[in-house]
Amino acid sequence: MAGIRDVAKRANVAASTVSRALNNSGYVSQSAREKIKKAIEELDYIPDSWLRNLYQQKSAVVGVIINSLEYPYFATVTRFIENKLAEKGYSMMLCATQNSKIRERIFFDMLKRGQIDGIIAEYLLLNDREYQHIQKPVVTLDRHLSDIPLVCSDHHTGGQLAAEHLIEKGCKKILLIEDNSNYLSSTPSYKSCLAFKERLYQVGINPISHQVNWKTEEKDYFHTFAKKILNTHPDIDAIFAADIPAIALFNEALRKNIAIPEQLKIIAYDGSPWLNQTINKLTCIEQPFEQLAEKSVEIITSLIEGEEVTEKMTVIPVQFIQGETS
Repeated sequence: MAGIRDVAKRANVAASTVSRALNNSGYVSQSAREKIKKAIEELDYIPDSWLRNLYQQKSAVVGVIINSLEYPYFATVTRFIENKLAEKGYSMMLCATQNSKIRERIFFDMLKRGQIDGIIAEYLLLNDREYQHIQKPVVTLDRHLSDIPLVCSDHHTGGQLAAEHLIEKGCKKILLIEDNSNYLSSTPSYKSCLAFKERLYQVGINPISHQVNWKTEEKDYFHTFAKKILNTHPDIDAIFAADIPAIALFNEALRKNIAIPEQLKIIAYDGSPWLNQTINKLTCIEQPFEQLAEKSVEIITSLIEGEEVTEKMTVIPVQFIQGETS
């Protein structure tokens, strides 16, 4: 079987030059590329997809930026994105920033250098002006950026659906769990909280808001958080929260022998597979994970192929799933 050295010998270039060409990791002259292409074809060294990328000077790699795989939303969407990219002949490179702006900048630098062909950003920390002059393929899933396509769930409807359901159930003392970051308040996903509160205000209900700290590294944070919340508000009759805090509050309510849904109703937001870990199926607003991934991959690959994308914002419907907790 032919190897890099065989290709290099046939093309009359250094093995390191072949490596750079295959990995798109450094400068290779056009004449050298042509020799390498010819040698690869003659030796049948690499698969057709690699050869095609070499012809087009592409890496066939799309970067995906998230905060952390510990968050159910990111883990679920990312899994679908990787599958959808593979179907189109692309590999995925994952960047979990862990709230580090430096990691985010490094990833965008890779895009500028051609080490990756495009970026699907599920989570961004840098401010808007740092993205204003990016002339490379980028799609975001939860951030409005000038001239960069956005794919997101219909979070406004999601918040309204949750509020309407609790109103219909006669709930009066409702707890809303929000993220504590300033970043989230500027994203489309925060519309779920805004719409939830707005609908409750319309019928004279003032929800009790508490913030959850997603950045904490404390092992038992959510367990402690849930215990504190239910001790502080023993008379609440409903909770609206993202999947992880919703699960923690559900478990703590069971430990306190609070009857669900008779005494306490819970609606989770996201509807990730994590909800299957509870004894009772949680009522939830389910985000369209697979459709979000499919649309973002469709757009990023179109941009990479040089096709014009006129649709700057795609909003995909959410779904109310009736469970056993409301």
